Amino acid sequence: MLINGVDIRQLRAFVMVGEELSFVRAATRLHVSQPALSQTIRQFEALLDVPLFERNTRKVALTEAGLALLPQALEILAKLAQMAQTASDHAVGLRGSLKVGFLIGAGVDLMPRILSSFAKRFPQVKVLVKEFDFSEPHAGIAEGMDVSILRPPLGLPGVELITLVEEDCVACLPSTHRLAGQETVSIHDILDDPIVAAPGSNVWRSYWTADAYRDGRSAPVIHEASTVESELQAVASERGISITASSTARFYARPGLSFPIIRDMPPCTVCVALPAQASVAARNFAELALEVAGRAG
Repeated sequence: MLINGVDIRQLRAFVMVGEELSFVRAATRLHVSQPALSQTIRQFEALLDVPLFERNTRKVALTEAGLALLPQALEILAKLAQMAQTASDHAVGLRGSLKVGFLIGAGVDLMPRILSSFAKRFPQVKVLVKEFDFSEPHAGIAEGMDVSILRPPLGLPGVELITLVEEDCVACLPSTHRLAGQETVSIHDILDDPIVAAPGSNVWRSYWTADAYRDGRSAPVIHEASTVESELQAVASERGISITASSTARFYARPGLSFPIIRDMPPCTVCVALPAQASVAARNFAELALEVAGRAG
């Protein structure tokens, strides 16, 4: 490694001899032979075109130029060490920035704890959080987010999903609905009801409109909603029903709505999503998110 023609090995040799004022002790500290160290110093002096040490049989002393250059050499080596540490911190995800996508309504209780824990463990990483609504259920994982918290399915190739939470699917019903107040319902009990759906046409919307149970028939979508609030408002105003996660009932419940569990629909999940070439910081975030979810139990 060279800086303006100066070999870093020469700088280290100069500093070591300058500190020890002994070629024998400096060679020992550098784990090199004394002749090799002497040759390195001579090469350094020739490169700088100035003697750095006065040598005789009794002692080694710094010349006036050596005294002037020693603090500068120490500063250069310190800066190089700092530079190497910074590079290492970035390589292992201890520094830098992290773009986190977050699907509205997914892991509402976990997200603050994950972000808080990450900030404490990786204080030098700047976290930028962007929330996505139901029109973008992939939460930006295919458009530049380093990591996202979301609900599958996505239908995106190459995205790694790590499950944080499993929870029941529930029917969101107006309180005037024929099945309101029941603890559980069958998915087949609500397939003919007008349904509130996410905007667009994708596997995510298809999942939440229960298309897998309709034998090829289209879901009777009566209204599209891009947020939890607009979804629940549409249901409460009796425009239709919706299918959602049980955590929606915990965090968004209000008068005028009922949330029976859909007993024959498999649990839905909240996941961390990582792109194919995930950064170290993104993997650190995913591992910590899994740890936080485990503690939440």
